[in-house]
Amino acid sequence: MNNHLEAVLKEKRSLRQRLLKPMCQENLPIEAVYHRYMVHLLELAVTFIERLEIHLETIRNIPHLAANLKKMSKALAKMDILVTETEELAENILKWRKQQKEVCSYIPKILAEENYLYKHDIIMPPLLLTSKVHVQSVNAK
Repeated sequence: MNNHLEAVLKEKRSLRQRLLKPMCQENLPIEAVYHRYMVHLLELAVTFIERLEIHLETIRNIPHLAANLKKMSKALAKMDILVTETEELAENILKWRKQQKEVCSYIPKILAEENYLYKHDIIMPPLLLTSKVHVQSVNAK
């Protein structure tokens, strides 16, 4: 490897001259009037080469188009279902919020009544909270 690198360094000048020469051994003369068109043509060629891989990938995907459309259709149906469920949840949240506001509006009234009853020494019997099972078993006896 070392010998090869030494040979390259010795022939550096001749290699540089060979690289500077055009491959076809002569230049293609283009009239000055057409230079701007050549620049535009080269820009188009570069753009085409840059996009070539994308275009080839598109052509390769054409046979799979039907399967991809089915997948997209299924995904769209799922998304539609999720949108419907989200709308229902939003409606339920709004209803729940309204109920919570109603309950919160009653709390000051209840506290005021308890305060009034406490100030006037009025004793209210506690409400019996029993379950249906307990009431049924008591009635059965």
